[in-house]
Amino acid sequence: MSGYTQDYLGYLIRQGEMKGVKKGRVWFTTEEDVKDYIFKKKIRSEKLAVREFFSPTRSRKIIIATGLIFVLLFVLWATLINKKDNTEVDVQSTLSNEQESGDIFNSTNY
Repeated sequence: MSGYTQDYLGYLIRQGEMKGVKKGRVWFTTEEDVKDYIFKKKIRSEKLAVREFFSPTRSRKIIIATGLIFVLLFVLWATLINKKDNTEVDVQSTLSNEQESGDIFNSTNY
């Protein structure tokens, strides 16, 4: 049912990992106790996996990577805003230069 040998189940019972009773020289347990052990083992391994994922080293790397991404996005945003402002200034200066030189079409001349 579990894939565990009788010796291993006896070992788990002796270690207190699973419930069981010794009758003579043989350890006995129930199917429900084996299923409970397997379920607890699965939950324990998931908790360890989460704890390992958020280990101090990995957390530090995640924070550094997030900070770098934030800085890069901020620089990109600032560059785009600066280009937009320069474009508006260039258009205005071009228009004023053309007005001064008389290159702009004047509707009152026609």
